[in-house]
Amino acid sequence: MRAAIGSLLLILFTSCQSTDSNSQNGIDKINDLKTKQYAIQGQQLYLQHCSNCHQEDGTGLNRLIPPLSKADYMITDVGRSLYIIRNGLKGSIMVNDIEYNQPMPGNSNLTPLEIAQIGTYIYNVWGNEHGLITPEEVNKALAQEPKL
Repeated sequence: MRAAIGSLLLILFTSCQSTDSNSQNGIDKINDLKTKQYAIQGQQLYLQHCSNCHQEDGTGLNRLIPPLSKADYMITDVGRSLYIIRNGLKGSIMVNDIEYNQPMPGNSNLTPLEIAQIGTYIYNVWGNEHGLITPEEVNKALAQEPKL
């Protein structure tokens, strides 16, 4: 019953929202209800924790902060991106043939669910269509340090 009410509220919330931000970034194109729910919650977390550097539209900040939108570095390894959200990054990386060498602080207070929601958001907007990222996938990604 509680889940049904939650789903109904989510549908009402998404249908009554302005189409501006959701339609521009792609949330409206997500068909799976759970993926859409994670993406909507992930959008709020992204705006709170990530957009100051990576910008609201994921385009980054010139040659200082890499983009997330259409970023080959992010697309090629989802687990690595989830790990970086929690633990940050030091050293240089190549994104879309451009070298970036600005440390990124980690977000050690984010839970696996919150990282899954942010991941679902960034992997399903700006032209990406990855689908749902679960807390279990996040836990697996956090369990082993990837090659950065």
